[in-house]
Amino acid sequence: MLNKHRYEELIDNLRAGNKAVAVRRLVLAGDGAWLLYIKQLVDGTSLSEFVIKPVMEYCGGTPGRPRARKIVDSTIFAADCSVESDPFAIHDHILKGMAVLLIGNDEEYVVVNLKKVEHRAVSPQDLAYSVRGPKDSFVENLDVNLSLIRGRLKDPKLKIDMFELGRRSKTGVAAIYIEDIANPDTVNRIEAKLRAIDTDAILGAGEIQNFLTSTKYELFARVRTSENPAWVCEALLEGKVAILSDGGHIAIIAPCTFMESFYASDDKYENKFFGFFSKLLRYLAVMVTLCSTAIYIALVSFHTDALPSSYAILLSQLRKNVLFPAMLEVFIVEFILELVRESLLRVPSKIGTAIGIVGAIIIGNASVSAGIFDALVLILVCASLLASFAIPDYFSMYPIRILKFFVIFMTGIMGFYGFVLAISMILTNLVSVDSFGVPYFAPFAPYNRYDFKRAFVFSRDTSALRIQYMRDKDDTRSTYAHEHLGKVRKRNRDENNEDG
Repeated sequence: MLNKHRYEELIDNLRAGNKAVAVRRLVLAGDGAWLLYIKQLVDGTSLSEFVIKPVMEYCGGTPGRPRARKIVDSTIFAADCSVESDPFAIHDHILKGMAVLLIGNDEEYVVVNLKKVEHRAVSPQDLAYSVRGPKDSFVENLDVNLSLIRGRLKDPKLKIDMFELGRRSKTGVAAIYIEDIANPDTVNRIEAKLRAIDTDAILGAGEIQNFLTSTKYELFARVRTSENPAWVCEALLEGKVAILSDGGHIAIIAPCTFMESFYASDDKYENKFFGFFSKLLRYLAVMVTLCSTAIYIALVSFHTDALPSSYAILLSQLRKNVLFPAMLEVFIVEFILELVRESLLRVPSKIGTAIGIVGAIIIGNASVSAGIFDALVLILVCASLLASFAIPDYFSMYPIRILKFFVIFMTGIMGFYGFVLAISMILTNLVSVDSFGVPYFAPFAPYNRYDFKRAFVFSRDTSALRIQYMRDKDDTRSTYAHEHLGKVRKRNRDENNEDG
């Protein structure tokens, strides 16, 4: 049994091991009591008003020894408090921002949640601007982020599983899904990955994303990230799992497909035809980013006979003063623009404009005049750069930026044959992998007509079913879907049998 002297010894050990632990001694009906907390993590005003004041008023002169359970039931004003009995957990409670009240000879003690961690206010989104949709974004506090989701989804089936990751950081992580929609196998796979994380610290969602990959050397991310609470709720309604961590303002969404990188939060607010037009533009933008400069190299260096004679002559005139072969020329320009892009991300915003002017005017015009590269290459590379910004998910373009150099290199060696080989290798990789059991290149491979149509045109009034490749427990959005559910599923089975 823990007695008064044992508590004093325990307190001495805590203070010796962690100087930040504050101790307030209280005298309750002739018995000793100690209040332990860390000043930087606890709201001092609430601690005084909701714990110290009522305990001293109701227990200070009351005859009989006070007990932890009675104090929780009839004395403390705080909403979130509990009774614990494990003495080895006291230090962990204090480090998590709780206030711990130890009472005399009582084996049990009181844990009060008055945690106050400074965080920025909910602010507009930085990574993906929304024109017509909600503007709020996640912050670095897990409780605030969970409130942004619960405020939108009042579904009693919304389930939040809590994890504690990092042996030293003990970071709170939440896996969120809708229980009667999400596929249980998918949820189990993701949560098994989270439980398997064994490291000293997790300081943000980006680190969790690396642990969720199937192998250590994956180029395409099998999860998607978002700072938009409305978009995360949309993903939950499709049967996906969202992961939020304390200290991170980005949510991880899994599983995901490559084509979902082209979906913007504004698509569901726009006219169907304009949404279709916007998605076509984004698909074309990826092709321009990946292929435009490689096709230029193939035409200039290997297959000039494929061009009209007048245009071939014009190209030769443009390149007559260029010092380098086409592949090296393109590599130099792409490297310079990637350098400018990276510089703009790292420098203070006030001098970012100056760097852009230097890159556009001095490097561009002066390099063309010096014969380092021709104007057509500069136009193509700048168009490729602009096209890369048309994709709503900024981070999903990282693999495309890397693969662009691979396609350029292969094309520079073998012309169109190398170009076709490089694109075939990329597509082979995309159709060969999955994201937690979901084909990564769905709905194009494997093909599903219903999902294929929704990849271009989506609206709740015309999409009575959820996306089929997720294999949700409940794949209906409305009662209208039940009338056509059997027909759609039969057609999907027939298509799968034909593919088989």
